[in-house]
Amino acid sequence: MASSAFITAVPNQAVNKSNKREYQDEINELEALVSGVTQRSQSTLLLKKKKEMREVSEALAFMKQQYLERMKACDENHLTFERRQMDMKEQVIKFEKFIQENDAKRQRAEMRAKDERRKGEAKTEEIRLLKLELKEAEIEREKLQDELNRLNRYKEYLDDTVEKAPDNELEQIEDILNRLKTLEDANLDLQYQVEGNDKNMDDIRNELQVFRLEMQNQVLVQNSQVHKYQNELERLKAMSKLGRDDEEARQVRDNDVNRETGQIIMAIRNLYTRCTNTQKSKKKPFHNNWVNNAKKLDWCLSVIRDRLVDLNDVKEQFKEKLVKETELPPIPGAKVSVGGVGGEKSKGSG
Repeated sequence: MASSAFITAVPNQAVNKSNKREYQDEINELEALVSGVTQRSQSTLLLKKKKEMREVSEALAFMKQQYLERMKACDENHLTFERRQMDMKEQVIKFEKFIQENDAKRQRAEMRAKDERRKGEAKTEEIRLLKLELKEAEIEREKLQDELNRLNRYKEYLDDTVEKAPDNELEQIEDILNRLKTLEDANLDLQYQVEGNDKNMDDIRNELQVFRLEMQNQVLVQNSQVHKYQNELERLKAMSKLGRDDEEARQVRDNDVNRETGQIIMAIRNLYTRCTNTQKSKKKPFHNNWVNNAKKLDWCLSVIRDRLVDLNDVKEQFKEKLVKETELPPIPGAKVSVGGVGGEKSKGSG
């Protein structure tokens, strides 16, 4: 406390005037220092704004890079989805061809069935006619038998018919009966064939119905998968947007914290500079090669605290001295303004 010891060493009027001049000089130095600090604070603010602009530009470039990467991933996913959709369309086209082929087969089978049915109807008509002829022949045979029993001329008639057949078509009477049996067997074969064709058509129709149901189920399943993938894509887009919003908010908070921290550090350094410049005995400055910034700031704050304590002690001692001087007899020709000195001291302490 060199300055306080100097003030309280000799209690006389000359010392008081000398102290007043020293404090006035100190006040003038502080005022000049404040004006210089204002100019330096403007340049410091400009540098700080440039640094903030550079940080914002770097953050914007980083966000653009992330956006391009995410858009690239989305494009790749879109191409994959389009390829799958094309594969699905090709499969649908193949299945449509298969269905068309089955329809064509079914139509051909129906045409064959109609043709066979028409032929069957023709054969049935022919059989009906032949049956009528056979019935008539049986009736005729019965009559002839009756007549044969009664008359033998019918046998002679049949023999005569066999003999008169063209190109020896009938050699015996049994040939007529064999021809009837052949026609009956052909009729049965045609009926069996028609029944088999009908059964085959029913089987083909059932298989076609089952195939259609399977294809409808596959289409529904694939549509469900496509809808699920679309919902997943929308969810990922929403999550990406929320992530970008959170990142922007975090960067804004970080910038605000960095700005406030820089302002606090600049205020501490300015106060430290003012305190060290106004001290009579210089304290050991902090080292610039210290790695820990918190250690530097702690050192500066300790210096500022010590300086404020010193100024407060000086102020209290000066007040005590003024009180003691007011108790002494006044010296002729000396003017002491207690209020003025206290005001200047208060200004210096501030």
